[in-house]
Amino acid sequence: MTIRSAILLSLFVSFFVSKGYSQETSDTYSDYSYLWAEDAKKKKKKKRKKKDEQVKIDSLQIPSDSLKLDSLNQRSLLFQPDTLRPDTAAMNAQIDTLNTEDVEEPKPKRERVERPPISDFREPMVLPNDDGSINGGMTYTQIDGKDYVGLVLSPEFKFGKVGVGLNVPILYGLDDNSIRTEIFEDGVGVARLIRYIRYGVQKSDPVYVKAGEISGLMLGYGGLMNNYTNSTSYEKRKVGIHADFNYDRFVGLELLYSDLNPESFNLFAARPYIRPLSAFPLKIINTLEVGASFISDKDQTSIITSDSTSTTYAFTRSGVKGFGVDMGVTLLSSPFIQIDLFASYANLNVKSDTLSQFASAIGENDFKTGSGTSVGLNFRMHFIADVFSTDIRIERLNNSDHYIPQFFNATYEINKDGRIASLVTTDGKNGIYGSLRGHVLKKVSLGGSLMIPDDISASSPAFVELTADMERLANKFSFHGSYVKGDLDDLGDAFSFDERSLAKMRFIYHMNKFLATGVDYYWLFTPTAEGGYEATKYVMPYFGVSIKL
Repeated sequence: MTIRSAILLSLFVSFFVSKGYSQETSDTYSDYSYLWAEDAKKKKKKKRKKKDEQVKIDSLQIPSDSLKLDSLNQRSLLFQPDTLRPDTAAMNAQIDTLNTEDVEEPKPKRERVERPPISDFREPMVLPNDDGSINGGMTYTQIDGKDYVGLVLSPEFKFGKVGVGLNVPILYGLDDNSIRTEIFEDGVGVARLIRYIRYGVQKSDPVYVKAGEISGLMLGYGGLMNNYTNSTSYEKRKVGIHADFNYDRFVGLELLYSDLNPESFNLFAARPYIRPLSAFPLKIINTLEVGASFISDKDQTSIITSDSTSTTYAFTRSGVKGFGVDMGVTLLSSPFIQIDLFASYANLNVKSDTLSQFASAIGENDFKTGSGTSVGLNFRMHFIADVFSTDIRIERLNNSDHYIPQFFNATYEINKDGRIASLVTTDGKNGIYGSLRGHVLKKVSLGGSLMIPDDISASSPAFVELTADMERLANKFSFHGSYVKGDLDDLGDAFSFDERSLAKMRFIYHMNKFLATGVDYYWLFTPTAEGGYEATKYVMPYFGVSIKL
């Protein structure tokens, strides 16, 4: 064999041997996919982690279900080799861990500081009854010497915070055989049928509004206005409006307009007030209340006299004005007792040409406006789980000449000219005002007040007021009454009925749950032919219904 032939043979053999070896090793070592599959998994995991962190920054919370592999992807992975199939359970667990461990909790919103509760001693001791009622029936009475029979209804309806009271008199004259219509002929007309429409409870609810009959009103701490009423006449009833708004026990506004009759601008009062430290946690200073009172009366409403003529007030033509500031603070508050300290300053401005002429005519040439100050304490006590409660107020009064404390009271609306003229001769004497009120089981409520100068005289008169409410005692008896008398120069005359008195009383005997008999008694005022007023007594016995709704 030649050398050339040997070389060719050796190349041929080497080719076939190497081909068979490569085929054998390829079956065993040719699958290197696990190397780059693991690298892909790491890159994918790193990329996903980076993406997750970006999502955390944007939204602070990753819905973990949105990143978990869905069932379609899982089914597609079933056809891949085990070495290429990712561990989805582990990946989902890692996603949940990212959401719970590294995400910062969102900062909570700053909540408004709640002001501590403040109990106001001017809030009624006994809140209005939530139940309505229907009272009324057949009646008989005499007015101006004439006999009348008819039907008088006094229903009251309650709808949550809303209360409505009506007074519907239908009287038939036995002398002239006609329906009495005089009560609707002037003033507010048929609106006098509305005793009141009320929303909320004053000093208890943030919003309080009452329209209709207003009685026993105290503006602020009572330096200028206390025990005020706009209802001095049964027939010529006025419809006024009283409101008190307060925001978060921090700032508020109290308003009064005595008569909605559009003929003139009648008595208007406003008192903005504020509790500037109410957000403080200290229990004394956070109750501090400061207010300012403004009162104006330019009443020129026509007063129809009994001879069909009319007149107006003389001393209100130029306007009667009053200004006052007051403040109060709760010294002690507990479930058993609450003690409040208050003080006020008030000034009256009633000067007019007409009043100056009147003052000169009686020898008071140096007449000028007066002012007064007062400091007082109020004690409210509750006994035996509020079975019995009492409210005691004592106040020291310091007055200049030509000033009467609590000038706008129940007697002001009886005769405004007479009330204003009395300032001309009023001496500046100090005195005391006190009141005592209480209730038993919220069934019986009694109260009274007395303003008495150090030296009672015609130039320094006293004032007395009484109230009583009893509801279905022993399921048989009810009584509702109020009495006031001013310009007292002798306390012995405090309970005699005359031209200085106002009285409203109702006595009811409940025969059963539906029938009742009783009597209404009024001592009120009607205009006279001379342009003044005279006291008029109304006695109205009745038999009818008394239904508690």
